[in-house]
Amino acid sequence: MLKELEKYSVPDNFTGTRLKTACTQIIDSWVALNLAFEHQTQTIQESPENIKKLLAYQLAAYIYNCETEIEDLVQFLSVYLEDYLQLIIQDNSDHYIAQRLLDVFTDLEQDKETKYLQLLQDIKVYNEQNQNVKHVANIQDSDNDSENEEPPQLVQSQQQRRR
Repeated sequence: MLKELEKYSVPDNFTGTRLKTACTQIIDSWVALNLAFEHQTQTIQESPENIKKLLAYQLAAYIYNCETEIEDLVQFLSVYLEDYLQLIIQDNSDHYIAQRLLDVFTDLEQDKETKYLQLLQDIKVYNEQNQNVKHVANIQDSDNDSENEEPPQLVQSQQQRRR
């Protein structure tokens, strides 16, 4: 999938330029990806800046040149992050980012820039609020007590029902 993208480019027109900018800003602000770089610097062969730059461009090329659905884009992100960074996203931020990128692309194709700028801000806020990522190399067996605990929001909703 990634090798096929080498033949594609993103033109420097209204949509292409802004799509590349959107992808770059989204990748740069993605908390899960930044945490992966912080925790795995010793095993990554390339600099984080170069990896982010390549990912952003390949993402823009994929969106611009291929008829892309949300699940295709999520799959692209999953394959890229797992193959190149041994990173598995567990907070669904990949789904959120894929949807926002497709929304940005759709708006840009219609020469809309206001929503494009708002979506970039929304993604930055989302990433700041959702920092749950586990790196494959850092996954450890937890004790049985923590495995049986319910997530806080579930416990809270059950307590509210009892009242």
